[in-house]
Amino acid sequence: MIRLIADDTWDGLENYLRQATRKRAAIAYVGSAAADLLNLVSADLIIIDGSDAALGAGLVDPAVIGAWVTAGVEVRSLCGLHAKVMHLEGRRTRVVIGSANASAHSRDRLREAAVVTDDDGLCAQVVEQLDVWQADSDRVDAAWLTHAQQVYRPPVIASPPRASRRLSRLWVGMAVNEPTTISGKAAAVAERLEQRHGHGAVLPWRMYRGDERMVRQGDEVVLVDVGPIRQEPRKNSRAWPPARVARVVIEERRRPVAFLVWPHNTGGLGTCPFEKVSEAVQAVGGEIDWREPFEAQSPEAKALRKLWPMPGVTG
Repeated sequence: MIRLIADDTWDGLENYLRQATRKRAAIAYVGSAAADLLNLVSADLIIIDGSDAALGAGLVDPAVIGAWVTAGVEVRSLCGLHAKVMHLEGRRTRVVIGSANASAHSRDRLREAAVVTDDDGLCAQVVEQLDVWQADSDRVDAAWLTHAQQVYRPPVIASPPRASRRLSRLWVGMAVNEPTTISGKAAAVAERLEQRHGHGAVLPWRMYRGDERMVRQGDEVVLVDVGPIRQEPRKNSRAWPPARVARVVIEERRRPVAFLVWPHNTGGLGTCPFEKVSEAVQAVGGEIDWREPFEAQSPEAKALRKLWPMPGVTG
């Protein structure tokens, strides 16, 4: 198995990290969110760049390091480290090699990528390399923590959150409940997306021919349940939070299928009645057109997003 996880990388790695019974990692920079992202416990190992330069730039948070040391995690410092590598032992041993530091900045603002594999040869090579870095590094102790607290300066983040920069066109779409199953090709795409984003985060949207020429990957969609046939929704029809088009699958003699993914910060937002969706659009002088999207920064799109406020998303 070899898999690429990109963009929402930490969300895609969550299941692998949770399944691991022991973690050994070399991650250069760890911020205040690292404890939640990695969930390290006693007997785990992490190697960081604990240099004064990294501490002074706010790239390594000594509070997180101190909590790990107290919990029995072996924390080591290797000046000049820039790697992001993890060895995850469990029922299936895997390694992760990628670009992401363990920080909120990486999780929320940057477009990261990582490769996950259970290839025996590569897993063995990662173990060997971690052994080398472990031998070359210094163990973090009480003296290091005292010094780190004196040198550390909180990070200064000037750029807006990634979610604020990625607002897209927003469709209101009809979700027709059909008894037919999706094709093998589409099912394979769905499986890969669920492995990346998690079970329940992916929804197939069966479109009509020609829709694939209008709906683009990256667009957002508010889906409205309309029943077994395409018809105008009722006032109490369920409308779902905005989801992003991750893939559009096109096959001969089959209707196109768009796969929608809900971001991690929409979990638990729930549905609202279509009546509220319609009222929100009408309140800003708009009208729902099932064949046309609202522009990302339009009054209609802003009104719809306010029905499901998401942390870090403005406009």
